[in-house]
Amino acid sequence: MFTIQDFTRLLSIEHTMIHTQTEGLTQADTLIQPKPSGNCMNWVLGHLLDNQITLLTLLGKESPVDPVLLERYLRDSEPVISDGPGVLTLQRLLDGLDLVQAALIARLGEMSDADFTREIEFRGRTITVGWRVLFLNFHFTYHVGQLELLRQLAGRSEKLI
Repeated sequence: MFTIQDFTRLLSIEHTMIHTQTEGLTQADTLIQPKPSGNCMNWVLGHLLDNQITLLTLLGKESPVDPVLLERYLRDSEPVISDGPGVLTLQRLLDGLDLVQAALIARLGEMSDADFTREIEFRGRTITVGWRVLFLNFHFTYHVGQLELLRQLAGRSEKLI
């Protein structure tokens, strides 16, 4: 059985990977677009932050980061191609991820495994909180994995993991 302790550990590993993959990069590095298309690291980081805010809200806590700041990074939004309105700096994105990570870890520490069995409505069907958490983490991990390739686009090809 996958427990809250297991999930907390997984979140910590993923969070460390984000910091490892962004270490030493500049804002300009995070704006490099993959060719022929795709989202840059800045967009991926903002999207990761939005995902974690969704997770925190699902778990019943208000986010320490205003979700309105992340409208530029929502699903199906236009690619970020340069600094501009709504585009957050690398440091602000990392700081936001740190704040939400701390809030998630604290909230998970208050919960029991049984909390994940509670049923909720999602897109017209009934699922458990645990299933929604699992899917959100799958989505999160998918994008965390993209950071390695986006780091390489910035000319940083050292083996980090």
